Amino acid sequence: MAVLGQQNGFLQRLESVLVYDCGDVRALFPAKLLRALKNLRRVEICGSNSLEEVFGLSELPDEGSSEEKELLSSITELHLRRLPELKYIWKGPTRNVSFQSLARLYLNSLDKLTFIFTQSLAQSLLKLERLEISNCGELKHIIREEDGERKIIPESPGQDDQAINVEKEIVLPNLKELSLEQLSSIVCFSFGWCDYFLFPRLEKLKVHQCSKLTTKFATAPDGSMSAQSEVLLI
Repeated sequence: MAVLGQQNGFLQRLESVLVYDCGDVRALFPAKLLRALKNLRRVEICGSNSLEEVFGLSELPDEGSSEEKELLSSITELHLRRLPELKYIWKGPTRNVSFQSLARLYLNSLDKLTFIFTQSLAQSLLKLERLEISNCGELKHIIREEDGERKIIPESPGQDDQAINVEKEIVLPNLKELSLEQLSSIVCFSFGWCDYFLFPRLEKLKVHQCSKLTTKFATAPDGSMSAQSEVLLI
């Protein structure tokens, strides 16, 4: 018990994690450690050839306390590069997680990653300023609906299943730079829920070699940037 207490004390003080060229690591942060990472601000992982998931969430309760719903809420910067086996940045239910402090996200050469955020995570990105994604050959969507997530999304009273295809939006109020490069499989921003995105403060947009991307960017009447995707339902 004393060793566990000392370990938790260290984790609670931990602010930065840098992992380079660790060939045998498959999961970096198991669920049982996440509650202790209250001050973790920066994570950088590069060149770990066996890593399959970064944050393990599968052992967390599906509906947690208010404290559990703030897991990972102190992270401001996340860098993931050259991780050929990475399939999940977060694996498991994400409704207990908030990225309310995340300002910078850089993803490069993640060959097996197919999506980045669930809808609930995307709605917590209030401070995201910079998003750069490149050389992720299997990435199809930036946001994907989590299993069962549609059931907890409030709909209008009396709305039936036939009327569920209603335009919904996600606003990233502080996003200033968005870069999408060499994403040969990306089709749209969102799969299964949201089809409209608003970036009121976007200053720089770069889209290069994303030949399948159907999302269209446009300037809104107030001068802010928007992105419109086709609604794709499972």
